[in-house]
Amino acid sequence: MERTKLNQVVTSERFIMFSKALIEDDYYKKMKTESKLAYSLLRNRFNLSISNEWIDSKGDVYLYYPNEKLAEDLNVGKDKVIRIKRELHEYGLLEEERQGFNKPNRIYVGNLEVRKVTEKSLDISDNKVVAKCDFRKSQNANTGSRKTRLQEVANYDTNNTELSKTEFSNTETNSFDEDEVNNNNNNSKKFQQSFIAIGKIIQTNPELRSVVQSLIPDLLLNEPQQAEIVVRALDRGYHFLITELEKGNSVLTLQKQLQGEVAIKKLLLNTGFKQVDHMRDHLIDINQYGNYFASGLENRLKIAVTTSQSISGF
Repeated sequence: MERTKLNQVVTSERFIMFSKALIEDDYYKKMKTESKLAYSLLRNRFNLSISNEWIDSKGDVYLYYPNEKLAEDLNVGKDKVIRIKRELHEYGLLEEERQGFNKPNRIYVGNLEVRKVTEKSLDISDNKVVAKCDFRKSQNANTGSRKTRLQEVANYDTNNTELSKTEFSNTETNSFDEDEVNNNNNNSKKFQQSFIAIGKIIQTNPELRSVVQSLIPDLLLNEPQQAEIVVRALDRGYHFLITELEKGNSVLTLQKQLQGEVAIKKLLLNTGFKQVDHMRDHLIDINQYGNYFASGLENRLKIAVTTSQSISGF
């Protein structure tokens, strides 16, 4: 087996989110595997719905996914697709509305009712997002253990592919609607614009390269617009730490004495990991990822430079 490299994860592959509630929650365990996969595929099209403004008068988001296309993506027959949709409907996860005049049905995707809820006392962000819904549990899984990554930050190969030169294509051809294809192309352009913005930030502050690629490789790949918000937050955080060090902050001064020139970068990465860990248990909506991370990182960094406990944080 040829193992996946970091640069391959960042630049060449796309993934869909699969909620662990479909596996761990007793209610959904009985659902057929292909139905769970179909549900994940359906939810993965929400970005397309948002870009096309497929939102009804009640504020509910809908999408289009012809049976032929879903059958092709699942590699099953059309009859099997009908049975899968029926099961999703029985579990309260799918509704279809006919539009008539040979128009495709509107598909409404239901939210999972997560019955196993874990509450944690720490809520360092002002955002009140509480239910445990397994958001990106696999984040960073392809880049090794946290300890290893922290140790490798100082020696990260700066010759890796520039993020500003990375091309991201999220265009998906759909035979039923030419407008959808065009809008999907527009969505891909937005992704590319986010990659360019990220690249410019890292060109200005090269110290962020290893931090970004170690902390959010999956987010760079799947949600570059949210990743851009995270990178901007990391850039602000880095400059905040540099400014505090220049002011003679005793915590940062001691960290630099212990860790050397990479102390600031390692503190930023370590703090970012803590916020990502917190978000895995509290974040539900992907569209809140960037802002939730930014708010939490800012608060955590302020705490880190005012307490001696951060000195042993590595």
